[in-house]
Amino acid sequence: MRAESADRTKVVARLKALQRRMVAFAKRFCSIATVNPPGDRYAECVAFLAKKFRSMGLRTRVVRPPKAVQAKVLPGYDAYPRPSVIGRWDVGAKKTLHFTGHYDVVPPTAGWKTDPFKPIVKGARLIGRGTDDMKCSNTCAIFAAQALMEAGVRPPWNIELSFTPDEETGGELGLGWLVKSRKIKPDAAVLCEGGSGRDIGYAHKGVLWLDVTVIGVPGHACMPSRGVNALEMACGLIRALKTLRKTFATRTTSFRIDGAEVKRPTLMIGGISGGGGKVNTIPDRFHFTVDRRISPDEKLARVKAEIMGVIRRAQRRKRKLKVTVRQLLYVPPGWTDLNADLCKIAKTACRAVTGTNPRFRMTPGFTDMHWLTENLGIPALMYGTTGSGAHADLEYTYIPTMLATARVYAQLALRMPGD
Repeated sequence: MRAESADRTKVVARLKALQRRMVAFAKRFCSIATVNPPGDRYAECVAFLAKKFRSMGLRTRVVRPPKAVQAKVLPGYDAYPRPSVIGRWDVGAKKTLHFTGHYDVVPPTAGWKTDPFKPIVKGARLIGRGTDDMKCSNTCAIFAAQALMEAGVRPPWNIELSFTPDEETGGELGLGWLVKSRKIKPDAAVLCEGGSGRDIGYAHKGVLWLDVTVIGVPGHACMPSRGVNALEMACGLIRALKTLRKTFATRTTSFRIDGAEVKRPTLMIGGISGGGGKVNTIPDRFHFTVDRRISPDEKLARVKAEIMGVIRRAQRRKRKLKVTVRQLLYVPPGWTDLNADLCKIAKTACRAVTGTNPRFRMTPGFTDMHWLTENLGIPALMYGTTGSGAHADLEYTYIPTMLATARVYAQLALRMPGD
């Protein structure tokens, strides 16, 4: 026990010594504008990460899906390759602990007052696109491994890192590809987002994205009654779909999550919408998207049937209502049994750093964790830095939480089931 305590003390001291370099690395990482869509500067980002891995002495691989696979999943994006980088520290252990995160970021929104890809430090915050979601947390995983290596402390697991593209659009060509092609085969994993501070993520909601197109009949605006206005018909259909929210009010998930709204299913309409072509022409097309968040308690078949039931009933009431529905994305929920050994280790590791007992919570957003829990069938948890503004006009991470997060990662790496 004394030797283990001494090892942890050495690792903490090394992390404190590396803190400035960790922030500098995060600033450089966040300055690479890996915007998705379309997938800008992915190769540059992966080269940057691979260089860091090699400098640490990790066995490093850069892999990408075959062109045929990418063309099938993402047609029309041949000019934007989807590479991932894997770094492995093999200490000869029987089991491997994997840390993973995505490096793609959403496009900047219109209200940024600073350049989102020139990160700045303001007080205790590192501000820039990708700081909260999730390049600072990825940085913490890298430096946790570096601190272990430089402190001369061999963990009881082999340590593996992967950073992947496309989580923001489903992850099929990122972590999904690594899992399905068996490029990684860990025994347990930590996803570097989905929890922070004293909150550890053990589950995430899934999502169904649909594109609903209402088909009208065009005509001259001077005689509106001779056509079918697709926009007006769509407005009626949207009103009908919104009635589902009353139904959702009676359903509460059994999974642990904070906030009355997210305890229930949610439906958001119109993230993307549009139609028509000319001011004086009756619009013959209008489309809108639907974002339906799915709790682990729910089944996809029922979710789809519920939405299609509303549409069919609306069509029976309005015979001129013609609709096509196209599925854009389905991400299943993911979760880890709270009785899993990984949860027990994480509880101890987090308490050692924060001084308080952690809370296990489900995140309302979807993440890549389901590739690990549902496809690989291994326990996985979510944890990262504390920040705010993901997908918004001001995104930042609190810099002091980077050291704390790296310490939690290192504590996890130094513990095995039964410790």
